[in-house]
Amino acid sequence: MSRLPHLRLTPIVTAAALLAIVYLSFTTIRYVVHDHRLHQQEAQVRRDIGQLDRDHERLVAVRDYLKSDEYIEDVARRILGLVRPGETLVVVSGATPVPVPTPTAAAADARDEPWWQQLFGGVEVPPTATAR
Repeated sequence: MSRLPHLRLTPIVTAAALLAIVYLSFTTIRYVVHDHRLHQQEAQVRRDIGQLDRDHERLVAVRDYLKSDEYIEDVARRILGLVRPGETLVVVSGATPVPVPTPTAAAADARDEPWWQQLFGGVEVPPTATAR
């Protein structure tokens, strides 16, 4: 009969307990990280829902305006050139259109200029015209 070597039980139990602790710690940390990511995603989805709600309210307001009599009258007057009974349509012709300047980076700095320079694109008003 062969003799079995004498094994001490304490190192085996200690190693098994250590492995169990490492496994449980790793699993717990993984679940905590996953839970944190889910909370971040939930917060982002809630922000997106809030933005979509605001967009929806704005679109509903636009839809309601487009269905209103005010909008229909505006289109009839501006685009179709219609007038109400008793009104007279006046058409101004022969006026040369004023070229519209394209916005540039300098236009952002133009906010500190007087209103006439902003309106007429930097055209100086003679001092005698403003002194009257």
